[in-house]
Amino acid sequence: MKFTAAIITSLLATSAVAFDKWQPWGKRDYSCVNVYQGVPDYSTVTVGQTVHLRFNRKPTSHCADPLNQYPGDKYSVWLYNNPVRDGDTINFDKRIQIASGIAESAGVVDVKIPSDLPHVKDDSVWYLRIDTSLTTAPQMPTIYNAAGPFTITA
Repeated sequence: MKFTAAIITSLLATSAVAFDKWQPWGKRDYSCVNVYQGVPDYSTVTVGQTVHLRFNRKPTSHCADPLNQYPGDKYSVWLYNNPVRDGDTINFDKRIQIASGIAESAGVVDVKIPSDLPHVKDDSVWYLRIDTSLTTAPQMPTIYNAAGPFTITA
């Protein structure tokens, strides 16, 4: 019984500090991009692998509808290693832009996991973030979707 209680306590402590990718990553940042094909959470991808992302701006459970009336600028795709919340900002070990200049109307982009990834402490905690800015909206928010965590192997 004590062993089970120790495991449950350990799991609760781990989940309490887990990174919540749906929370804003910065000021005026909203998870309003709907990615319906990409990297599944807790999966493994390899360097050089092509990931096919399909996305749109349809309402999700994570985003208030009013932002849908503003067009997005060009989208970018980033890899983040080990993001950690620090107050109202996100710290991370490494960040790599792997695509940019993606038109919102495209709704699809193929990105390749770089073969020249930097050395990181933990290669099992990567997130893929697709984002854009709404420069015509009040306060010019950014919108995003993040997939992960996932592992990248050689």
